[in-house]
Amino acid sequence: MTEKKILDSINKLNKNDSFKEIIELIEGMNEEEHTPRILCELARAYNNLAAYEDPDNIDADLLKKSVSLLKSIENQFPENDHLLNFRLGYALFYLDRKGEALERFRCALASEPEDEDTIFFIDECSDRLALPLFEKPFSQRIKEGWRVFSDGEEKLRELISDKADSTTITELCHKLLSSTFTDVCFEIGFNGEKYDLILSPEKNKYMLYLLDAFRKHAPENVKKHWNILLGRQPSTNAKLGFFGKQISPSEVTVTIQQRDGAKSCCVTGYCEGLSALLGANRNEALWFFDLLLDMTLGEIVNMKYVETIDLAEKPFGEEDDAFPLTKLPEILNERFKVNEGLNNAENYLDSCTAYEMKPHEPGEEDEYITPRHDVFVGFTCLTPFIEDYYNNDPTMSNQADNDGVSAGFIFYPIYGFQGDENESTGKKLLDFRDRLQEYIQEKAGDSVVFIGGASGTDNSYLDFISWDLRAVLKAAEDFLSKEDAVPQAYYQSFRTDVQCVAIKYGDDQ
Repeated sequence: MTEKKILDSINKLNKNDSFKEIIELIEGMNEEEHTPRILCELARAYNNLAAYEDPDNIDADLLKKSVSLLKSIENQFPENDHLLNFRLGYALFYLDRKGEALERFRCALASEPEDEDTIFFIDECSDRLALPLFEKPFSQRIKEGWRVFSDGEEKLRELISDKADSTTITELCHKLLSSTFTDVCFEIGFNGEKYDLILSPEKNKYMLYLLDAFRKHAPENVKKHWNILLGRQPSTNAKLGFFGKQISPSEVTVTIQQRDGAKSCCVTGYCEGLSALLGANRNEALWFFDLLLDMTLGEIVNMKYVETIDLAEKPFGEEDDAFPLTKLPEILNERFKVNEGLNNAENYLDSCTAYEMKPHEPGEEDEYITPRHDVFVGFTCLTPFIEDYYNNDPTMSNQADNDGVSAGFIFYPIYGFQGDENESTGKKLLDFRDRLQEYIQEKAGDSVVFIGGASGTDNSYLDFISWDLRAVLKAAEDFLSKEDAVPQAYYQSFRTDVQCVAIKYGDDQ
């Protein structure tokens, strides 16, 4: 049967909403008949069967199949192909991945600018990204995740104790964690007394915040049998396999360099087995060296104190002041007091970076100046969100969106704060921001993590990530309603392609 006849048959079935029949038809065809257009229709049928009849009760597995299928064939379509991008956007939308969906719908609109369905979904995505409340916020995913893990952890312990196949153990653990995380790296084992579940952020500080929140909610029945640990743990006696070689930290020598005033260092290593791979497999060799640093220092210490890494192509000379990698923990402790409680996740998450900027000066051509462009000084615990915001890059916000996490800031004008002989304007502003943060923290509890703030020529900013934005904004609204110095206040996601949302309106609004 020709592709045209198959597509005609599919169109007739679509008119009758016969989505199951379409799936059976295409999945029953010979593989050589699976042209890109026919597979695109299969993805459409997955979408429709998953969400068309009851958008409030979707089949996420079908939508994930659609996304996987469409991404596997997208390079066989024009970049802005309407059907492929619309169907990808549709699946991502109902998977609550609105940021990625918006990008796809915009690609679809580029080829059909008048399509009403595409315009509708773009508007829906923009509205929901401006106020990302989520059908299943991360706070709910944490609760569901521990419930699922509690139900299955006994089986997981049995598999570990029975020394079952590692693939079987890994697949079960991944399944138990998938209710909370779209993607998570972990290690599991038994230390002789309790079982260890080691959750790795893979050098992503944002991910460490999520893992930390998840760990803090571990139920007692789980903690009875399991240690829930963050970051790969030090184990200098172990060896790792790499390209058929077994390499341990004791086989590596390193040098370190530290910039003036820096609280971190750059580490260069040499290992004969790794340096031989620096040609065609440089990235893989560096990745493996980073794993060796995790084994030696622990992943959290590596993240906090090692700024950059490199591998030397030949052995170090006497002038290089090289030493064994196994001695690096001692050296870092001498320089940074690593062992004085500074190597745990909480202290690392609290570490922040200060920054200065030149405020934007609006001109006549500016119809709308996005928030934060008046900022002249600020600090942040999560630099990537600030960088992405100013670069008009939604990457980090899309990741948060996929996780059910709201990342954004509250801002309000500063003209109601005037200093006097007893207190400067700057101190009044900082004290007010501290009081606002404390109130939200008290009322919203562990639904929010404050990650920084900024001062602008027109506004003051309070930055946070939230597992339940409703609770945060309700607390902010309660606090600000009693403060006459702030006539209006707004919430803005860390993205420049959506509008801000009013928390408090002034009398003139």
